[in-house]
Amino acid sequence: MKFMTFKGKLTFVLSVVVTATFLIIGISFNVIINEAILDNARDAIMDSRNIISSSDRGNQRIFVSTQNFVMSPSYQTIHTNMVHSPQMMMFHGVMARALESNGIMPSLIIHEMRISGELYYVNIIENPNNENQWIVLYVSMSTLSNLKSSLNLILFLIMTFMLIVSMLVIYFVSSSMTLPLTQLAAFATSVGQGQRQADHHEFHEQELLDLQKAMNTMVHNLDEQEQANRHFFQNVSHELRTPLQVILAQSEAFQYDFASKEQTLEVISGQGERLKSLIEDLLVLSRLEAHSVDMMVQKLDVRDLIEEISSSMNVLLQERNLIMEYHFPSLDSSINIDESSLHKVFTNLLSNAIRYAKTKIVWDVIHHHNELEVRISNDGEMIEDEFKDIIFNRFQKGEKGHIGIGLAIVKAVMEHYGGSIRVESNPSQTSFILMFKK
Repeated sequence: MKFMTFKGKLTFVLSVVVTATFLIIGISFNVIINEAILDNARDAIMDSRNIISSSDRGNQRIFVSTQNFVMSPSYQTIHTNMVHSPQMMMFHGVMARALESNGIMPSLIIHEMRISGELYYVNIIENPNNENQWIVLYVSMSTLSNLKSSLNLILFLIMTFMLIVSMLVIYFVSSSMTLPLTQLAAFATSVGQGQRQADHHEFHEQELLDLQKAMNTMVHNLDEQEQANRHFFQNVSHELRTPLQVILAQSEAFQYDFASKEQTLEVISGQGERLKSLIEDLLVLSRLEAHSVDMMVQKLDVRDLIEEISSSMNVLLQERNLIMEYHFPSLDSSINIDESSLHKVFTNLLSNAIRYAKTKIVWDVIHHHNELEVRISNDGEMIEDEFKDIIFNRFQKGEKGHIGIGLAIVKAVMEHYGGSIRVESNPSQTSFILMFKK
Protein backbone atom coordinates (compact mmCIF):
# COMPACT_ATOMS: atom_id res chain seq x y z
CA MET A 1 0.00 0.00 0.00
CA LYS A 2 1.44 3.34 -1.07
CA PHE A 3 0.91 6.11 1.48
CA MET A 4 0.37 9.76 0.54
CA THR A 5 3.17 12.13 1.43
CA PHE A 6 2.61 14.93 3.91
CA LYS A 7 2.98 17.49 1.11
CA GLY A 8 0.53 15.61 -1.10
CA LYS A 9 -1.98 15.22 1.70
CA LEU A 10 -1.79 18.91 2.61
CA THR A 11 -2.17 19.90 -1.05
CA PHE A 12 -5.14 17.58 -1.52
CA VAL A 13 -6.95 18.73 1.62
CA LEU A 14 -6.52 22.45 0.96
CA SER A 15 -7.47 21.99 -2.71
CA VAL A 16 -10.70 20.30 -1.66
CA VAL A 17 -11.38 23.08 0.87
CA VAL A 18 -10.78 25.86 -1.67
CA THR A 19 -12.86 24.13 -4.36
CA ALA A 20 -15.70 23.34 -1.96
CA THR A 21 -15.71 26.94 -0.71
CA PHE A 22 -16.05 28.38 -4.20
CA LEU A 23 -18.66 25.79 -5.16
CA ILE A 24 -20.75 26.77 -2.14
CA ILE A 25 -20.34 30.45 -3.02
CA GLY A 26 -21.23 29.76 -6.67
CA ILE A 27 -24.30 27.69 -5.86
CA SER A 28 -25.52 30.23 -3.29
CA PHE A 29 -24.94 33.06 -5.75
CA ASN A 30 -26.90 31.30 -8.52
CA VAL A 31 -29.78 30.49 -6.18
CA ILE A 32 -30.01 34.14 -5.10
CA ILE A 33 -29.80 35.46 -8.69
CA ASN A 34 -32.41 32.98 -9.94
CA GLU A 35 -34.76 33.99 -7.14
CA ALA A 36 -34.21 37.66 -8.00
CA ILE A 37 -34.92 37.04 -11.69
CA LEU A 38 -38.10 35.11 -10.93
CA ASP A 39 -39.30 37.73 -8.42
CA ASN A 40 -38.74 40.56 -10.90
CA ALA A 41 -40.55 38.65 -13.65
CA ARG A 42 -43.44 37.76 -11.34
CA ASP A 43 -43.80 41.39 -10.15
CA ALA A 44 -43.83 42.72 -13.73
CA ILE A 45 -46.38 40.16 -14.93
CA MET A 46 -48.64 40.63 -11.90
CA ASP A 47 -48.56 44.41 -12.40
CA SER A 48 -49.59 43.90 -16.02
CA ARG A 49 -52.39 41.52 -14.99
CA ASN A 50 -53.72 44.09 -12.56
CA ILE A 51 -53.64 46.84 -15.18
CA ILE A 52 -55.44 44.67 -17.73
CA SER A 53 -58.06 43.56 -15.24
CA SER A 54 -58.84 47.13 -14.24
CA SER A 55 -58.67 48.72 -17.70
CA ASP A 56 -61.46 49.22 -20.16
CA ARG A 57 -59.39 49.71 -23.28
CA GLY A 58 -60.48 46.76 -25.37
CA ASN A 59 -57.77 45.13 -27.40
CA GLN A 60 -55.25 47.95 -27.26
CA ARG A 61 -51.66 47.04 -26.32
CA ILE A 62 -50.52 47.34 -22.73
CA PHE A 63 -47.19 49.16 -22.55
CA VAL A 64 -45.71 48.37 -19.16
CA SER A 65 -42.54 46.49 -18.25
CA THR A 66 -44.00 43.42 -19.94
CA GLN A 67 -44.90 42.85 -23.57
CA ASN A 68 -47.99 41.11 -24.84
CA PHE A 69 -49.96 39.84 -27.77
CA VAL A 70 -53.45 38.46 -28.24
CA MET A 71 -54.36 35.00 -29.48
CA SER A 72 -57.40 32.79 -29.59
CA PRO A 73 -58.05 29.76 -27.36
CA SER A 74 -57.30 27.65 -30.43
CA TYR A 75 -53.77 29.11 -30.47
CA GLN A 76 -54.34 31.37 -33.51
CA THR A 77 -52.90 34.86 -33.71
CA ILE A 78 -55.36 37.74 -33.78
CA HIS A 79 -53.07 40.43 -35.25
CA THR A 80 -51.81 39.78 -38.77
CA ASN A 81 -49.01 42.31 -38.41
CA MET A 82 -47.12 39.85 -36.08
CA VAL A 83 -45.62 37.86 -38.97
CA HIS A 84 -42.12 39.30 -38.69
CA SER A 85 -42.35 40.77 -35.20
CA PRO A 86 -40.78 39.56 -31.90
CA GLN A 87 -44.30 38.67 -30.81
CA MET A 88 -44.40 36.01 -33.54
CA MET A 89 -41.29 34.34 -32.08
CA MET A 90 -42.94 34.37 -28.67
CA PHE A 91 -46.13 32.98 -30.23
CA HIS A 92 -44.23 30.05 -31.71
CA GLY A 93 -42.57 29.49 -28.35
CA VAL A 94 -45.95 29.36 -26.65
CA MET A 95 -47.18 26.94 -29.28
CA ALA A 96 -44.16 24.66 -28.73
CA ARG A 97 -44.71 24.67 -24.95
CA ALA A 98 -48.42 23.95 -25.51
CA LEU A 99 -47.56 20.91 -27.61
CA GLU A 100 -45.08 19.66 -24.98
CA SER A 101 -47.52 20.01 -22.08
CA ASN A 102 -50.78 19.17 -23.86
CA GLY A 103 -51.91 22.75 -23.88
CA ILE A 104 -51.41 25.93 -21.87
CA MET A 105 -54.45 27.48 -20.25
CA PRO A 106 -54.96 30.88 -18.68
CA SER A 107 -53.89 30.69 -15.03
CA LEU A 108 -51.61 32.24 -12.46
CA ILE A 109 -48.78 29.92 -13.52
CA ILE A 110 -45.75 31.73 -14.90
CA HIS A 111 -43.84 29.71 -17.50
CA GLU A 112 -40.08 30.00 -18.09
CA MET A 113 -39.08 29.75 -21.75
CA ARG A 114 -35.88 30.09 -23.75
CA ILE A 115 -36.48 31.33 -27.25
CA SER A 116 -33.58 32.00 -29.61
CA GLY A 117 -31.24 31.93 -26.64
CA GLU A 118 -33.22 34.57 -24.73
CA LEU A 119 -34.88 33.99 -21.35
CA TYR A 120 -38.58 34.84 -21.04
CA TYR A 121 -41.24 34.45 -18.40
CA VAL A 122 -44.76 33.99 -19.82
CA ASN A 123 -48.27 34.15 -18.38
CA ILE A 124 -51.63 33.75 -20.14
CA ILE A 125 -54.83 35.46 -19.01
CA GLU A 126 -58.31 35.78 -20.47
CA ASN A 127 -59.15 39.07 -22.12
CA PRO A 128 -61.63 40.70 -19.71
CA ASN A 129 -63.29 42.44 -22.71
CA ASN A 130 -63.53 39.42 -25.00
CA GLU A 131 -63.93 35.90 -23.70
CA ASN A 132 -62.78 34.46 -27.05
CA GLN A 133 -59.34 36.02 -26.71
CA TRP A 134 -56.33 35.30 -24.54
CA ILE A 135 -53.72 37.85 -23.74
CA VAL A 136 -50.15 36.49 -23.57
CA LEU A 137 -47.98 38.51 -21.18
CA TYR A 138 -44.23 37.99 -21.39
CA VAL A 139 -41.18 39.66 -20.01
CA SER A 140 -37.59 39.25 -21.13
CA MET A 141 -35.08 38.60 -18.35
CA SER A 142 -32.12 38.07 -20.68
CA THR A 143 -30.26 41.05 -19.28
CA LEU A 144 -30.21 39.59 -15.77
CA SER A 145 -29.61 36.10 -17.17
CA ASN A 146 -26.63 37.32 -19.18
CA LEU A 147 -25.39 39.18 -16.11
CA LYS A 148 -25.63 35.94 -14.14
CA SER A 149 -23.66 34.07 -16.81
CA SER A 150 -21.00 36.78 -16.84
CA LEU A 151 -20.73 36.72 -13.06
CA ASN A 152 -20.51 32.92 -13.11
CA LEU A 153 -17.67 33.16 -15.61
CA ILE A 154 -15.90 35.75 -13.46
CA LEU A 155 -16.44 33.59 -10.38
CA PHE A 156 -15.04 30.56 -12.21
CA LEU A 157 -11.98 32.51 -13.32
CA ILE A 158 -11.46 33.80 -9.77
CA MET A 159 -11.82 30.27 -8.42
CA THR A 160 -9.32 28.93 -10.96
CA PHE A 161 -6.88 31.74 -10.18
CA MET A 162 -7.25 31.25 -6.43
CA LEU A 163 -6.84 27.50 -6.83
CA ILE A 164 -3.61 27.98 -8.77
CA VAL A 165 -2.34 30.53 -6.24
CA SER A 166 -3.34 28.21 -3.38
CA MET A 167 -1.47 25.33 -5.01
CA LEU A 168 1.65 27.45 -5.31
CA VAL A 169 1.37 28.71 -1.73
CA ILE A 170 0.68 25.20 -0.47
CA TYR A 171 3.65 23.85 -2.40
CA PHE A 172 6.12 26.36 -0.98
CA VAL A 173 4.68 26.26 2.55
CA SER A 174 4.58 22.47 2.62
CA SER A 175 8.13 22.35 1.23
CA SER A 176 9.33 24.56 4.07
CA MET A 177 7.49 22.29 6.52
CA THR A 178 8.53 18.94 5.05
CA LEU A 179 12.20 19.81 4.52
CA PRO A 180 12.98 19.74 8.27
CA LEU A 181 10.98 16.52 8.61
CA THR A 182 12.95 15.02 5.72
CA GLN A 183 16.19 16.06 7.41
CA LEU A 184 15.11 14.50 10.71
CA ALA A 185 13.96 11.35 8.90
CA ALA A 186 17.39 11.08 7.25
CA PHE A 187 18.98 11.60 10.66
CA ALA A 188 16.83 8.83 12.16
CA THR A 189 17.80 6.53 9.28
CA SER A 190 21.48 7.22 9.87
CA VAL A 191 21.02 6.45 13.58
CA GLY A 192 19.42 3.15 12.63
CA GLN A 193 22.48 2.43 10.49
CA GLY A 194 24.83 2.95 13.43
CA GLN A 195 25.70 6.64 13.24
CA ARG A 196 25.87 8.20 16.70
CA GLN A 197 26.52 11.88 15.93
CA ALA A 198 23.99 14.47 17.10
CA ASP A 199 21.89 16.39 14.58
CA HIS A 200 22.87 20.07 14.24
CA HIS A 201 20.34 21.42 11.71
CA GLU A 202 18.95 24.83 12.63
CA PHE A 203 15.17 24.84 13.05
CA HIS A 204 12.96 27.80 13.93
CA GLU A 205 9.81 25.92 14.98
CA GLN A 206 9.59 24.95 18.65
CA GLU A 207 8.04 21.55 17.88
CA LEU A 208 10.90 20.64 15.55
CA LEU A 209 13.45 21.84 18.09
CA ASP A 210 11.81 19.65 20.75
CA LEU A 211 11.84 16.67 18.38
CA GLN A 212 15.47 17.28 17.47
CA LYS A 213 16.41 17.54 21.16
CA ALA A 214 14.59 14.29 21.95
CA MET A 215 16.31 12.50 19.06
CA ASN A 216 19.73 13.81 20.09
CA THR A 217 19.06 12.63 23.63
CA MET A 218 18.10 9.23 22.24
CA VAL A 219 21.36 9.08 20.25
CA HIS A 220 23.35 10.00 23.34
CA ASN A 221 21.60 7.30 25.38
CA LEU A 222 22.13 4.73 22.62
CA ASP A 223 25.81 5.60 22.48
CA GLU A 224 26.13 5.25 26.25
CA GLN A 225 24.22 1.96 26.17
CA GLU A 226 26.43 0.57 23.42
CA GLN A 227 29.54 1.56 25.32
CA ALA A 228 28.12 -0.04 28.47
CA ASN A 229 27.31 -3.21 26.52
CA ARG A 230 30.82 -3.35 25.06
CA HIS A 231 32.25 -2.84 28.53
CA PHE A 232 29.89 -5.49 29.90
CA PHE A 233 30.81 -8.11 27.32
CA GLN A 234 34.50 -7.40 27.76
CA ASN A 235 34.16 -7.92 31.51
CA VAL A 236 32.01 -11.03 31.06
CA SER A 237 34.61 -12.49 28.73
CA HIS A 238 37.32 -11.71 31.26
CA GLU A 239 35.35 -13.14 34.19
CA LEU A 240 34.58 -16.34 32.27
CA ARG A 241 38.05 -16.71 30.82
CA THR A 242 39.92 -16.32 34.12
CA PRO A 243 38.54 -19.43 35.92
CA LEU A 244 38.81 -21.43 32.69
CA GLN A 245 42.46 -20.48 32.36
CA VAL A 246 43.07 -21.47 35.99
CA ILE A 247 41.37 -24.85 35.43
CA LEU A 248 43.37 -25.49 32.25
CA ALA A 249 46.64 -24.46 33.88
CA GLN A 250 45.98 -26.65 36.93
CA SER A 251 45.03 -29.59 34.70
CA GLU A 252 48.24 -29.17 32.72
CA ALA A 253 50.26 -28.99 35.94
CA PHE A 254 48.63 -32.20 37.15
CA GLN A 255 49.28 -33.85 33.79
CA TYR A 256 53.03 -33.20 34.11
CA ASP A 257 53.10 -34.09 37.85
CA PHE A 258 53.63 -30.50 38.98
CA ALA A 259 50.48 -30.62 41.19
CA SER A 260 48.89 -33.25 43.38
CA LYS A 261 45.53 -34.79 42.68
CA GLU A 262 43.95 -33.26 45.77
CA GLN A 263 45.25 -29.79 44.94
CA THR A 264 44.06 -30.07 41.35
CA LEU A 265 40.57 -31.22 42.35
CA GLU A 266 40.28 -28.42 44.89
CA VAL A 267 41.25 -25.76 42.33
CA ILE A 268 38.96 -27.18 39.63
CA SER A 269 36.05 -27.44 42.08
CA GLY A 270 36.53 -23.89 43.35
CA GLN A 271 36.82 -22.35 39.90
CA GLY A 272 33.87 -24.43 38.69
CA GLU A 273 31.72 -23.05 41.51
CA ARG A 274 32.87 -19.57 40.58
CA LEU A 275 31.80 -20.14 36.96
CA LYS A 276 28.48 -21.60 38.05
CA SER A 277 27.73 -18.66 40.34
CA LEU A 278 28.65 -16.13 37.65
CA ILE A 279 26.49 -17.81 35.00
CA GLU A 280 23.54 -18.04 37.41
CA ASP A 281 23.88 -14.35 38.25
CA LEU A 282 23.98 -13.45 34.56
CA LEU A 283 20.82 -15.47 33.89
CA VAL A 284 19.01 -13.90 36.84
CA LEU A 285 20.01 -10.38 35.78
CA SER A 286 18.97 -10.90 32.14
CA ARG A 287 15.59 -12.31 33.20
CA LEU A 288 15.00 -9.46 35.62
CA GLU A 289 15.82 -6.85 33.00
CA ALA A 290 13.55 -8.65 30.50
CA HIS A 291 10.77 -8.99 33.13
CA SER A 292 10.57 -12.72 32.39
CA VAL A 293 11.26 -14.10 35.85
CA ASP A 294 8.68 -16.44 37.37
CA MET A 295 8.41 -15.40 41.01
CA MET A 296 6.38 -16.74 43.93
CA VAL A 297 5.23 -13.62 45.74
CA GLN A 298 4.46 -14.17 49.40
CA LYS A 299 4.36 -12.27 52.67
CA LEU A 300 7.80 -12.28 54.35
CA ASP A 301 9.17 -10.64 57.47
CA VAL A 302 12.47 -9.04 56.49
CA ARG A 303 13.84 -9.41 60.05
CA ASP A 304 13.72 -13.20 59.89
CA LEU A 305 15.44 -13.37 56.51
CA ILE A 306 18.17 -10.91 57.56
CA GLU A 307 18.99 -12.98 60.66
CA GLU A 308 18.99 -16.21 58.64
CA ILE A 309 21.40 -14.85 56.00
CA SER A 310 23.64 -13.23 58.61
CA SER A 311 23.90 -16.53 60.52
CA SER A 312 24.94 -18.34 57.34
CA MET A 313 27.88 -15.93 57.00
CA ASN A 314 29.15 -16.14 60.58
CA VAL A 315 32.35 -17.83 59.42
CA LEU A 316 33.23 -14.91 57.15
CA LEU A 317 32.38 -12.44 59.90
CA GLN A 318 34.65 -14.23 62.36
CA GLU A 319 37.50 -14.46 59.85
CA ARG A 320 37.42 -10.67 59.43
CA ASN A 321 36.67 -9.96 63.12
CA LEU A 322 33.49 -8.08 62.23
CA ILE A 323 30.64 -7.28 64.60
CA MET A 324 27.02 -7.54 63.41
CA GLU A 325 24.38 -5.27 64.94
CA TYR A 326 20.59 -5.36 64.45
CA HIS A 327 18.26 -2.42 65.03
CA PHE A 328 14.83 -3.94 64.50
CA PRO A 329 11.42 -2.54 65.49
CA SER A 330 8.89 -4.60 67.41
CA LEU A 331 6.26 -4.00 64.70
CA ASP A 332 5.55 -6.60 62.06
CA SER A 333 7.96 -5.91 59.19
CA SER A 334 6.44 -8.02 56.42
CA ILE A 335 6.35 -7.22 52.72
CA ASN A 336 5.00 -9.06 49.66
CA ILE A 337 7.92 -10.36 47.64
CA ASP A 338 9.53 -13.47 46.17
CA GLU A 339 11.70 -15.11 48.83
CA SER A 340 14.53 -16.18 46.52
CA SER A 341 14.78 -12.65 45.06
CA LEU A 342 14.87 -11.01 48.48
CA HIS A 343 17.38 -13.62 49.66
CA LYS A 344 19.68 -12.69 46.77
CA VAL A 345 19.29 -8.96 47.54
CA PHE A 346 20.25 -9.32 51.20
CA THR A 347 23.02 -11.84 50.44
CA ASN A 348 24.65 -9.59 47.84
CA LEU A 349 24.46 -6.53 50.09
CA LEU A 350 25.86 -8.40 53.09
CA SER A 351 28.69 -9.91 51.00
CA ASN A 352 29.53 -6.43 49.76
CA ALA A 353 29.49 -5.03 53.32
CA ILE A 354 31.76 -7.83 54.61
CA ARG A 355 34.22 -7.09 51.79
CA TYR A 356 34.59 -3.41 52.71
CA ALA A 357 33.77 -3.14 56.46
CA LYS A 358 36.56 -2.44 58.96
CA THR A 359 34.97 -3.39 62.29
CA LYS A 360 31.19 -3.70 62.11
CA ILE A 361 28.05 -4.04 60.01
CA VAL A 362 24.66 -2.65 61.10
CA TRP A 363 21.17 -3.67 59.92
CA ASP A 364 18.31 -1.17 60.43
CA VAL A 365 14.61 -1.71 59.69
CA ILE A 366 12.52 1.49 59.76
CA HIS A 367 8.78 1.89 59.22
CA HIS A 368 7.40 4.78 57.16
CA HIS A 369 3.80 5.59 56.24
CA ASN A 370 3.58 3.53 53.03
CA GLU A 371 7.10 2.15 52.84
CA LEU A 372 9.48 -0.09 54.73
CA GLU A 373 13.14 0.95 54.84
CA VAL A 374 15.93 -1.61 55.20
CA ARG A 375 19.38 -0.14 55.71
CA ILE A 376 22.71 -2.00 55.84
CA SER A 377 25.72 0.07 56.92
CA ASN A 378 29.43 -0.55 57.36
CA ASP A 379 32.36 1.53 58.58
CA GLY A 380 34.45 1.03 55.45
CA GLU A 381 35.93 3.65 53.17
CA MET A 382 33.69 6.40 51.83
CA ILE A 383 32.24 6.09 48.32
CA GLU A 384 32.84 9.26 46.34
CA ASP A 385 29.81 11.03 44.86
CA GLU A 386 30.79 10.29 41.25
CA PHE A 387 30.68 6.53 41.99
CA LYS A 388 27.32 6.42 43.81
CA ASP A 389 25.32 5.77 40.64
CA ILE A 390 27.73 3.72 38.56
CA ILE A 391 28.36 1.12 41.29
CA PHE A 392 24.96 -0.35 40.35
CA ASN A 393 26.11 -0.95 36.76
CA ARG A 394 26.96 -4.46 35.63
CA PHE A 395 30.58 -5.48 36.26
CA GLN A 396 31.51 -2.11 37.70
CA LYS A 397 34.93 -2.23 39.32
CA GLY A 398 34.91 -1.21 42.97
CA GLU A 399 37.51 0.71 44.90
CA LYS A 400 39.34 -2.49 45.82
CA GLY A 401 39.30 -3.77 42.25
CA HIS A 402 36.43 -6.21 42.66
CA ILE A 403 34.29 -6.75 39.56
CA GLY A 404 30.79 -8.21 39.71
CA ILE A 405 27.09 -7.86 39.09
CA GLY A 406 25.79 -8.25 42.65
CA LEU A 407 24.64 -4.64 43.05
CA ALA A 408 23.18 -4.64 39.52
CA ILE A 409 21.02 -7.64 40.52
CA VAL A 410 19.95 -5.83 43.70
CA LYS A 411 18.84 -2.78 41.71
CA ALA A 412 17.02 -4.91 39.12
CA VAL A 413 15.08 -6.79 41.84
CA MET A 414 14.10 -3.57 43.62
CA GLU A 415 12.88 -1.94 40.41
CA HIS A 416 10.98 -5.12 39.48
CA TYR A 417 8.93 -4.81 42.68
CA GLY A 418 8.48 -1.05 42.45
CA GLY A 419 11.08 -0.32 45.12
CA SER A 420 14.33 1.60 45.04
CA ILE A 421 17.91 1.53 46.29
CA ARG A 422 20.34 4.33 46.97
CA VAL A 423 23.67 4.75 48.72
CA GLU A 424 24.74 7.29 51.33
CA SER A 425 28.37 7.59 52.27
CA ASN A 426 30.58 9.72 54.50
CA PRO A 427 34.06 9.22 55.97
CA SER A 428 32.71 7.25 58.95
CA GLN A 429 29.94 5.14 57.38
CA THR A 430 28.54 3.84 54.09
CA SER A 431 24.88 2.77 53.93
CA PHE A 432 22.80 1.05 51.27
CA ILE A 433 19.12 1.98 51.72
CA LEU A 434 16.33 -0.21 50.34
CA MET A 435 12.79 1.17 50.12
CA PHE A 436 9.99 -1.43 49.84
CA LYS A 437 6.30 -0.79 49.32
CA LYS A 438 4.21 -2.10 52.20
